Amino acid sequence: MNRSLVLLCQIVLLMCPSTLLAQRGGRGAGRPSTGASNPTPNTSDMTDFNRAIALQATPDQVAQFQQLNKSTETASKEAQNLIPRPENQPPENATRPNSSRYTDLSDTVDEAQTDIQHFVSSFSTAQQSGLKPLIKKLAKADSDLSKQSKALAQELERSQIDYKNLVTVTEKLDKALTGFRTELVDLGKEMGIQPEEHSP
Repeated sequence: MNRSLVLLCQIVLLMCPSTLLAQRGGRGAGRPSTGASNPTPNTSDMTDFNRAIALQATPDQVAQFQQLNKSTETASKEAQNLIPRPENQPPENATRPNSSRYTDLSDTVDEAQTDIQHFVSSFSTAQQSGLKPLIKKLAKADSDLSKQSKALAQELERSQIDYKNLVTVTEKLDKALTGFRTELVDLGKEMGIQPEEHSP
């Protein structure tokens, strides 16, 4: 009898901890969990991510951009080299400066404008839509560049070139190139492209 009573007491003692745990678990079942929960995705972050993916440049577009950036940089340097300092001006009796350098500048600008047409025409529908404001700014800069390039070409066609006018036109062309390159770089950044740096 005593052995049975001892065994019964042992069984009760073994059951008590699990019973207490069950009771504690039952009391806490209705409470909200204080542990980490799955975070709700940020809609704004997802939208920005999806937009970045849609606008991302293809490898071919990256190559086109870098070539375009290089050609406009070359044109800008050529224009700056053709804007002389006072001590480098030709003598008063010189009626026609070396026009070949100005012709080379005009050709470089024409090449860049052809490249930008190919670059923009490669855009996907999503890129055209998402980059519309930047494309519009670039088109305006391209229009200004075309205007100044034509002015240079007309100046070079004159039988008697006015050197001062030629310098003025070149300065305006250089300014147009600077504006064009600014818009181009802004567009490239939006597409995830960083312009390559070229040695001076």
